[in-house]
Amino acid sequence: MYNLSLVGPGWCVVERQTSWKLQSTSLLPLNVIESPLNTSFVLAITALLTLPLILAARKLVTARCHLRDFPGPSWAAYTRLWLCKTLASGNSAQIFVNINHTHGSIARVGPNHLVTSDPDFTRQILAVGTTWRRAPSYDALRIDPRMSNIVSERDARVHNAMRRRMAPGYAGKDIQGLEDAVDERIGAFISRIEKHWVPDAGMTESFDIAKRIQFFTLDTIAHLCFGKPLGFVESDLDKHNFIATLEEQLPFLQYFLISRKVIDDRLNESEKPQPDMLGSFLKHGLGPDEAEMEMSITLIAGSDTTATALRATLLSIISTPTVYQRLINEIDAAEAKGRISHPVRNCEAQKLPYLQAVIREGLRRFPPVTQLREREAPPEGLQLPDGRRIPGGTFVGLNAWRTQLNPVFGADAHVFRPERWLPESYDDDDDDDDGGQRLAAMSKVHELIFGHGMTRCLGISIAMMNINKMLVEVSFVPAV
Repeated sequence: MYNLSLVGPGWCVVERQTSWKLQSTSLLPLNVIESPLNTSFVLAITALLTLPLILAARKLVTARCHLRDFPGPSWAAYTRLWLCKTLASGNSAQIFVNINHTHGSIARVGPNHLVTSDPDFTRQILAVGTTWRRAPSYDALRIDPRMSNIVSERDARVHNAMRRRMAPGYAGKDIQGLEDAVDERIGAFISRIEKHWVPDAGMTESFDIAKRIQFFTLDTIAHLCFGKPLGFVESDLDKHNFIATLEEQLPFLQYFLISRKVIDDRLNESEKPQPDMLGSFLKHGLGPDEAEMEMSITLIAGSDTTATALRATLLSIISTPTVYQRLINEIDAAEAKGRISHPVRNCEAQKLPYLQAVIREGLRRFPPVTQLREREAPPEGLQLPDGRRIPGGTFVGLNAWRTQLNPVFGADAHVFRPERWLPESYDDDDDDDDGGQRLAAMSKVHELIFGHGMTRCLGISIAMMNINKMLVEVSFVPAV
């Protein structure tokens, strides 16, 4: 309603008021109010006041309709606040698992954001030649904001060219004595445990093996990258505050100078290229600045993901006594028959079936990377097999953790049970005598842990070598 009040000769106040509060006040000359055009004036004022509300309502309705066929948290349809709150919670991975569990394999988590745990859809998005691009959120993964790296690059052609230049280094083809270098780091790790933390009659001190595993992976990756470790294991210290930098100052990693120092020293040398990962990158055409970025990414991503896999799998082993005892029995039997050496060779560890089942199950239950890794739908969008349509420009996050809880793994997919990977577990299956079909289906989903297509992890062979060897060697330490 509007109230008119006389405030002086020739002037009045116009007040617009709702039932609960004053909305606006205007001072007008009386000749305007007395004019025959006063009705038009009031209508114009009303339109100006209500236009923002109309536009806001239209935006909300449009947002609601944009992905109306995909269920999800109700207010996520209108605003990205739900998504921002979830990502800032520190528990986003579990929340997204719950979202896909509650709302289905493709769920809405924002006005223009979906998250999927469908393995077939994930493969389609990541397939070679895909028209789904990495989302703009990948730009945040640049260590140097002026330069992309293999993790942040969004242009598929540029990214593929990067992969071709870096693949020989990640595959270990240009790294002389790759497995011997890993053995050296494992030896230093085991020696440190045996000298300082193996309990004796007068020792009761405990130690944090999770932190020491990260020291081990950092030293191992640094050894492969630069030809020598950084000394984390031997000193039992967070050298250069590396881990503190990761945990507390991730957005400011452009100030991280370890790679820069090593590269400067290398370029000042007159010797031929070194047989390590850095030497491989430089040999295949990466410039000093590019090599610095990629070395930093390798130290961060390579060490942290491998450490996560080792820690999660080791925790699952020691917290499941039947699994622990069966694994120890397999390793002891292999040692007694001379089938494994010390340190164990990667090819020997790969022939221990229960160890491989334990590793696969550990990776499945706790994938090392649980970020959504969003992709942007192509302009033409996508028609799903069930008739629903994903409009062009929609961002779709890939829910790695929930994908590994797929029904193909059985009703107990949430349980750590390595036996699911052993053929003898399916001897009583009338439909598939050796469980081959089900194991193949599980393996097809499991391999998505490391990506797919042209974004499949380049360092998978090095990571698996570390995990294979480390779990065997740690099992021989009485304290562990």
